[in-house]
Amino acid sequence: MGGVTQPSFIFPLVTGTFTAVTYVFFVVVYTVQPKPFIDEAFHIPQAQKYCQGNFEEWDPKITTLPGLYLFSIGLNGPVAKVLGRDLCDVFSLRITNLVATAFLLSTIHKLLVYLHGNKVDNWKLILSAVNLSLLPVLYWFTFLYYTDVLSTLVVMVMILLHLHQAPTMAAAAAGGSVLRKLKKTATKPYRLAEVLADVVVDSFCYVLVLIAFSVFVSYNGSIVLGDRSAHEATVHLPQLGYFCLFFLIFSLPYAPSHVQPFMNLCKRHVFLALALLVVGVMAVHSNTLEHPYLLADNRHYTFYLWNRFYGRYSFFRYIMVPIYMFGAYMVYSSIQGCSFVFKVLFVACLAAMVVPQKLLEFRYFIIPFLIARMQTVSKNWLQLWTEMLYFLLINAITLYIFVSKTFLWEDSAELQRIIW
Repeated sequence: MGGVTQPSFIFPLVTGTFTAVTYVFFVVVYTVQPKPFIDEAFHIPQAQKYCQGNFEEWDPKITTLPGLYLFSIGLNGPVAKVLGRDLCDVFSLRITNLVATAFLLSTIHKLLVYLHGNKVDNWKLILSAVNLSLLPVLYWFTFLYYTDVLSTLVVMVMILLHLHQAPTMAAAAAGGSVLRKLKKTATKPYRLAEVLADVVVDSFCYVLVLIAFSVFVSYNGSIVLGDRSAHEATVHLPQLGYFCLFFLIFSLPYAPSHVQPFMNLCKRHVFLALALLVVGVMAVHSNTLEHPYLLADNRHYTFYLWNRFYGRYSFFRYIMVPIYMFGAYMVYSSIQGCSFVFKVLFVACLAAMVVPQKLLEFRYFIIPFLIARMQTVSKNWLQLWTEMLYFLLINAITLYIFVSKTFLWEDSAELQRIIW
């Protein structure tokens, strides 16, 4: 079932090796870019204010909550007291994400063990956890002081706590909790009152979080803090297609085995496939939006993707629709073994997360990608090792481009580099 049990030191050894190798890359990035880069120009000064005990000043350009800064203080503060020196410099603050990525690897592994421990070999679960932790868009931000690694870790921890029946601490997935409880009445309808009572108790903390979030949005007037002009909610349906493309690209080692089943499905449901194709083309034609950041900031891969393909050739947007459909099929294949409730909630949450975003930003897709991919683990060693080599290659190319491909802006003396 679960395979041969490994010695207890195996996973700590894997985690240690993963962290050590990541630290080497971390030092390389710091060596060539010791100064704050892009969003770090806002995050690092704000964190340094918090380090000095100044919790009243807030940079209006920052749109995220201060969790990253508070975590850095909690992590670096005790160490700083022991060493007797300040640990709020660029290097020390970036270390926050190095620590977070090690915990993220452990958390993803625990989630995979919980979900598949009785069906998949333990060694495959470890390799799969390492692969997901190496997801290039996520892994890159281990080296900079961005919010993505820590926020992903927090979400994964909340899911893990929820699965282990710790709703007071998790307070993150009320829909799944409620509907799972209600399913108990399918075979025992006489227990409805009892189950509804359990739902109220188990979901109380989740509902409190939902209420608090609603109050915050109402009071703040927006889901973001600071500069809201660049993050106004809209309706941007092609974002669902972009996510499917993202999922396909970073699940490429698994794609060949899905091509024939996808073609067979389209042949069996030809009218449905044509209808989805038409709807996709209509959405692309009438609802493709271009954010000013996407067109102006040449330090991101999305700039080149858009300006060399999507923005230059209008037909390119349309020929991508069948590829989006194939990506959507791969997403469905990943969650196919889940309950109907999970599938509905996943699609609803995905749409609520990405459709209101005008900006095409790969980082928005990290969490839904991980949640979908964790629902299945390949039992094929070749696929798993190919996935690892594929991710390592992309990460190596990304690092190479960041280190070697530099350019100057007319209004700045600082060297510019390219990142996700």
